[in-house]
Amino acid sequence: MTVSSKHLMDALARLDAWLQTMRQDKGYGGPVAHWWRDQFLYTGPGLDWRYEGILVGYSELWTKTNNPVWLQRIQQATNDLKAGQMADGNFMMSEFERNPGTLGTPHEAAASLGLLKSSVLTGDEKGVVAARRNISHLISQLWDPDSHGFNDRPSTPGRVPNKLATLSHALCLLAESTGDTSWLDYTRAAIDDVLRFQVPEGQYAGAIHQYAADNRHGDGRLFPFYNARCVEPLVVASRVFEETKYLAAAEKIMGFLEHTMTPEGLWPQICYLSGKRAEYPRWIAGTADILYAFHVMGRSVPPISLERLLTSQLPSGGFPTGVGFSRKAHSRASLIPPDYRDMTPVTGWNDKVLRLLASLLPSPLADEWPVPQTEAYSHQVRMNGHTIVFTETAERFGYGTQWSIVKSEPWARGIIS
Repeated sequence: MTVSSKHLMDALARLDAWLQTMRQDKGYGGPVAHWWRDQFLYTGPGLDWRYEGILVGYSELWTKTNNPVWLQRIQQATNDLKAGQMADGNFMMSEFERNPGTLGTPHEAAASLGLLKSSVLTGDEKGVVAARRNISHLISQLWDPDSHGFNDRPSTPGRVPNKLATLSHALCLLAESTGDTSWLDYTRAAIDDVLRFQVPEGQYAGAIHQYAADNRHGDGRLFPFYNARCVEPLVVASRVFEETKYLAAAEKIMGFLEHTMTPEGLWPQICYLSGKRAEYPRWIAGTADILYAFHVMGRSVPPISLERLLTSQLPSGGFPTGVGFSRKAHSRASLIPPDYRDMTPVTGWNDKVLRLLASLLPSPLADEWPVPQTEAYSHQVRMNGHTIVFTETAERFGYGTQWSIVKSEPWARGIIS
């Protein structure tokens, strides 16, 4: 599938229009459907990894079009993070599916990464200061001097390699933007821990373990999505440290991603080192981060995957979350009608689509930016064993007759039945 710039621009215009419906007074909100946990009660702003894709995506658009609307989006998102930063450097509501908690990993580092990329582009020194304050706090809370590395939680020895990759990426950018190379000592510690948990051989050679509870042994769970999020940090580390081992590790991850892609251009949720797989749910919007890894590595984005993503765009302009959330707990559950979590577009997955599509746009653009065409829609879904009608408008998500999420409000209404 060859995607024209016009096609990408149309999809981006619609996605941007949808994202603006998800804005509240203090930032981008909405529910969260996730493998780990769903959050459909708190639907207020989340100062988490959604801001990585939002800031990087809009920065790409501003660079390629010089359209002041994208600069306004960048400034607005930057102000969200600065206004939502606590005295200690934490960002409020930074745990995504566990919001409204704080000290979210990798979420705060991802938000700071977005801040650094966009602030350097716009010359916003206060944005760099906010990112530095946040990363300094993460170091103070997560650094373990005994093991010379970053824990996932304060005083808890476990390592999560993909989160360390995001933190190392943010640290690299901080060193580059401030000229302070002392940050690179922490960067190397974080990115070298990623390498320690790469599978050396076998069916899934090159994949990165999800977790190491004892900081020594990987847990045998290999998530394609989280592996993809390690790729750009490894590429950046290779550039910053001028060492090929990091780029070689990224190449090995790409081999794992190519090996595990399904015929319809999606990926299983988990591949186990034992050879088993948890096939569902498969990401749709989140697939954008996997495709972004191909782009970062200078490879062609798999056409079937890009087509699968683009054709899934909803009439509202958002992208649905996945396929098969109903099979998360019941492996033989029907995929038709889809689970309500499949259909619900989530800001913290759609930002990944924004970043991907903006990165794929050619520069400079010759076409005039399109006026977005969006509309409300309804779809039958399954929710807690019942078939109901899911509706999305510019103002709300509706789930049957008893439960709704007003996009401008931080908490859902009604009863989940």
